[in-house]
Amino acid sequence: MVKERPGIPETNTEYDQVLEDKIRAADSLIDNRLKRYTKVPLENPPEIIAEISADLAAALFREDQAPPNESNVFRGRAEKALEAYIRETYLHIGFTKTG
Repeated sequence: MVKERPGIPETNTEYDQVLEDKIRAADSLIDNRLKRYTKVPLENPPEIIAEISADLAAALFREDQAPPNESNVFRGRAEKALEAYIRETYLHIGFTKTG
């Protein structure tokens, strides 16, 4: 899931350890944001959290590889999605549940 974002072929194992470290770092950052709303780590995180973690891990990886101050679409997307998740799940602002 993370490898596809920066364009690393699935068969390329050169960055596997680095990516695993970035996934752990991303999960820690997410947990830090969520801890004021719920117990972390989440027992059964929804798919959206896995996607946010993958975007954030890709962002952390890319930031280590890119020139300083380069725009990072993955970080922006992850931060926006996490904010929306918090609003909709814990603050109940945004979409309303039906049914």
